[in-house]
Amino acid sequence: SPVSDLNLVFHNPALLGADLHNQFAVGYLNYIADINAGSAAYAREINANSRWMAGVRYVDYGTMPWTSPSNELLGETTAQDLALTGTYAWTLSPYWQAGGSFNLLYSVLDEYTSAAVAVDLGVYYRSPDKLTSFGMTLMHLGSQIVRYDDTYEAMPWDIRLGLSRKLEHAPLRFNVTAQHLNQRSMTYLNEENLNNLSWSEQLFTRVIGGVDFLPSDNFMLSLGYNYRRVRELGIAQRTFFGGFSAGMMLRIKQMTAAASYARYHAGGNSLQMTLSFNASVFGL
Repeated sequence: SPVSDLNLVFHNPALLGADLHNQFAVGYLNYIADINAGSAAYAREINANSRWMAGVRYVDYGTMPWTSPSNELLGETTAQDLALTGTYAWTLSPYWQAGGSFNLLYSVLDEYTSAAVAVDLGVYYRSPDKLTSFGMTLMHLGSQIVRYDDTYEAMPWDIRLGLSRKLEHAPLRFNVTAQHLNQRSMTYLNEENLNNLSWSEQLFTRVIGGVDFLPSDNFMLSLGYNYRRVRELGIAQRTFFGGFSAGMMLRIKQMTAAASYARYHAGGNSLQMTLSFNASVFGL
């Protein structure tokens, strides 16, 4: 199997490998301010060449001020997002896998609601020596079917590529992920400044790099760097560790626990924790 953590299948459905049969996974993200997110998923094998997964994800944006157009404070309001996911993956060859996910999305913004459907498609390759892996995904291909108001909003579809290479004689693995490859220009607040980026800066705004330290099959330390986050937070709140993230993974028998931490600016950071295990641990 390409991965041992079912939570990663949300990012590429082709990662749903045979070793994830009967696995259950949960995740929790404590984000900036009072924003929280969570997920749960379960997978089973259909036959030797195909598997399915069912999952749910949510985001609770906490409480926010409710104001009138003239900025008069009227009280507080809330917002939540929910996604129901069904995934099917199959083996193409000993080295290639493919997968697809169907997502039913539902969103509540105070008294406004919206719904959408989206499909994620992915492929995954792992070299015969198991040192190199490659993945490609088309994310969020779909349409809004219930609008918040009279305005139609397009789905934020995305093309992503990932490449990983483990050194043969050292416990290190290098990872590169490219996102937003379908966008011609990457802009945020200062559009004029970002549109004048050199070709190399335009490239790095799409790339996330990382390195894993793997002293054994049961323990891993990770460090990542996101250049785009540095660009977007390159204002007064920027900190020395902006753009960096760190994580660890520990596997004990049939259970895998992982945690990651990312620093955004002086007033915000995120902590994510995941747990995955084979349901046979509980006799299922």
